[in-house]
Amino acid sequence: MTRKIVKYLLLVLVIGLLAYNSVYIKKLSEVQTKEQTAFDAASFAEKLWVTKLPATLDSAVTLDVLRSTIKTNPGYAFDTWFNSMSIGNVRYGLVKLTGKVLAVNEDDITVLAGSAADPLTVKITTEYVYGNAIRDASRLLDIRDFVNTTDLNNVSEELNKLVRKRVLPAFKEQVRKSDSITCTGAIELNRAHIERSRMNGLSDLEIIPVQCKIIQQ
Repeated sequence: MTRKIVKYLLLVLVIGLLAYNSVYIKKLSEVQTKEQTAFDAASFAEKLWVTKLPATLDSAVTLDVLRSTIKTNPGYAFDTWFNSMSIGNVRYGLVKLTGKVLAVNEDDITVLAGSAADPLTVKITTEYVYGNAIRDASRLLDIRDFVNTTDLNNVSEELNKLVRKRVLPAFKEQVRKSDSITCTGAIELNRAHIERSRMNGLSDLEIIPVQCKIIQQ
């Protein structure tokens, strides 16, 4: 009888030790600290905007150079100046241009760019700035630096917000027909349609602006 009691007590002790070791209690302060150090996409995008994006915009290919290269060597132009963080034919690149405003529309402005011998009409969107065009065209991010795609996509949205809040309101308020402007922004190009782009000289170009300036009114 005594042996049974001893065995029973030992069994209870073993079970108790196993249960104790299997329970891990975190301090509330530790949980709060972890939550506070969660990825802050807004701060990350702000830092890119201030410290890295200006130099990237300065190095953007000019529209004239892009067009001439597309006509002579479209594959080189696509691989050199366009980038995407996803798999597929669609890529994004940064381009800068100088032109004359032909029309100020509700959602965009129409600009006459190019040269006198080879003019080009393009549209600069002033309302719908969404998607990953700015993020991918900038080449400032590496997908391997992010633990999930949600953080990566949130950076895109924060960059878009900065354009919508800091670039477009003042530009839309001031720009008028016949103004001369400069603009640097992101454009989309599809490898599957590269031959059409070569033939039409990027005539259907739409630019998502990142930096716009009126140089003459």
